[in-house]
Amino acid sequence: MENLVLLPTMAQKRRGNFEQFAEDATIISEETTKVKKVNHFIEANTMEIDFQHLQSDCIVPVFSKDNELTISHNAFIETVWEAANTFFTGETIDKPDIRVSHIVKGRIPEAVHKPANQLLESDKTQYFERMMFCFEVPTIYETVEGNKLTLSVGGVRATALSFKLR
Repeated sequence: MENLVLLPTMAQKRRGNFEQFAEDATIISEETTKVKKVNHFIEANTMEIDFQHLQSDCIVPVFSKDNELTISHNAFIETVWEAANTFFTGETIDKPDIRVSHIVKGRIPEAVHKPANQLLESDKTQYFERMMFCFEVPTIYETVEGNKLTLSVGGVRATALSFKLR
């Protein structure tokens, strides 16, 4: 919020009796609100998440048949974002909006036999089976029938953790 403040000044003697018209100074404040840009994509059954959370708090799954590492959600987003920055050199590229669903909660190996009510936050792991992201390149746009359309780049990653019982 930005405040505009009017302060009284020293009265100077002038011809006439202006003091009868003078009033105390009044503080006038103008409230400014920032409009958050809302990107309405894939909202149903998903939740918004930030890149830092994906990078630091989520595990990276492996393929069950050979334990080969898969690409992490954050590496996928980073790769596409860096490619867009390289391809669209000199353009403004927004930060990605990220949404996830289908959480898989887990535990670190040391906490496998702990009762659920004794688990510490450091014992818990998580992964999201579905992740979607989208970012805009607002400097590349076209106006169609009075509507400004900006270039959007996005991706979807879906993995399923499968379990076999034998």
